[in-house]
Amino acid sequence: MRHETRAGSSRQRGPEGQLPVFDLGVTPYVPVQELQARLRAAVVEGRLPGVLLLLEHQPVITLGGRGAETDLHDIPLAHDRGVCIVSSERGGQTTLHAPGQLVSYPIVSIPHRDLGVYVRALEETLLAVLASLDVVAHRREGHPGLYVSGDKIASVGLRCQRWVASHGTSLNVNVDLSLFDLIVSCGEPHLRQTSLQAITGRSHDMTGIKALYAQAAHQVFAWKLSPIRAIPYEQVERELGLE
Repeated sequence: MRHETRAGSSRQRGPEGQLPVFDLGVTPYVPVQELQARLRAAVVEGRLPGVLLLLEHQPVITLGGRGAETDLHDIPLAHDRGVCIVSSERGGQTTLHAPGQLVSYPIVSIPHRDLGVYVRALEETLLAVLASLDVVAHRREGHPGLYVSGDKIASVGLRCQRWVASHGTSLNVNVDLSLFDLIVSCGEPHLRQTSLQAITGRSHDMTGIKALYAQAAHQVFAWKLSPIRAIPYEQVERELGLE
């Protein structure tokens, strides 16, 4: 995780008031990354209390701050399968996003300016989502994210600027797991990925999973969340009054 902070002893609270929640559907990666940067700046400047974006990405391999092309197994095959390869401003190494994977981007001030506690709370939110579906996941010391029987089901990657976080988590729901064969996931050559579909033997409705995530985030963070609204990513700033 990459983070940019400034020294200081003051404590910063999380978002006050109701946090807007938008379902962006299936989106390209780069425009949404650029959107996050603008929303992050708005939170830093006090023009926005925060926002929660829930979405799926079009197939994309993202190279984080510690990612490298050596993490890519077969670039021509990735292109043949319609998978873009892009650099990401988040920290971490190389990962993959695709439809059937829930991506959550809370763009908020980090409560109490404690990044470690914030990461654990993001994981706790996903643990609650999985538990509601009778799936027991676990953490690994020193490896952000969640695992089921040693296989990774959820990832965490952040960009933080002046104690405001963006990017967030991904949860494998119905994603095509064969796409992960294109990369070295998270810098671990032998790491395998799993999904809710692989564990439960059935497909899951993404709208329902997003609703479960919002409920869990409300419980874990005590955020006051607005009802989820489905809008295109191009309309987010207009809906927030930032245009």
